Amino acid sequence: MKIIKIKPYFSKKIWGTKKWKDLGYINTKNETIGEAWIISAHENGLSYLEEENVALKDFFEKNNEYFGNGIYDKFPLLSKIINPSKDLSVQVHPNDEYAIKYENDFGKPESWIILDCPQNSKIIYGHNAKSEEEFNNLINKKDWKNLFKVQKIDKGDFIYVPPGKVHAITSNVKVFELQRSSDVTYRLYDYDRLENGKKRKLEIEKSKENIFFPDNYSYIVKNAKGKTFSSNFFSVFIFKSSEHKYFKKYEDSFWIELTVIKGKGTIEGVKFNKGDSAILLGDFKKISIIGEIEIIFYWIKK
Repeated sequence: MKIIKIKPYFSKKIWGTKKWKDLGYINTKNETIGEAWIISAHENGLSYLEEENVALKDFFEKNNEYFGNGIYDKFPLLSKIINPSKDLSVQVHPNDEYAIKYENDFGKPESWIILDCPQNSKIIYGHNAKSEEEFNNLINKKDWKNLFKVQKIDKGDFIYVPPGKVHAITSNVKVFELQRSSDVTYRLYDYDRLENGKKRKLEIEKSKENIFFPDNYSYIVKNAKGKTFSSNFFSVFIFKSSEHKYFKKYEDSFWIELTVIKGKGTIEGVKFNKGDSAILLGDFKKISIIGEIEIIFYWIKK
């Protein structure tokens, strides 16, 4: 088994923060960072192999035998840490069919694990309109309060966000995000805030072309540690060393990715600290883990 540590790409955002130390990252340039793209081969934010300083995108293309021998034309997963000091815009993501046709990119199903949040935190997760006509009426009246559904969340919750789901992370809600490798986001509402003196662009029509009516879908797992989420796009498991001594493969996959979210320890003898991420390559059934540590494992099932 190969263990390859990955260095993140840091993305500046107007809603970001300079405070990243408590998440395990060093903001060397003291910039307002919103996202750490911790394992990414997307051209808009490339992460690198730690030891070789090679872009993951290049490593994937030159070593495809580790990743399914041509099953994936592009590296299919993108993982992030999101650390907002302000509310994110209310957004919608497209599915594969729409994104490939109009954006030359993957669709964007995604999932969140709440790493930390203030007490009584809420996110926007869905809308209340029963039809597109009602949706339009609420937008025309700028009745955002009645349009958007809010959901109370707590540290340790898992939330799945399918394409077409209206959503927004709110201020000081720190999130691990796993998604398809896509950077297609349609901004539906942005609190009328300014960037460089201008309101940021909204894409209401594209949003409506992807939103589903009515919105009755919800997938939230409270206190998700020790539980597995599995879909055709990706699977996720939150490992806690106080409950397990090793990680066992739950599904057959070509490779597994991981991110340490708490503590420190060793994984198959390799030292890991909070904030570290890696890709595990090769054929294995279980992984030995030592130390007081919490790890998010994620993969695509065969």
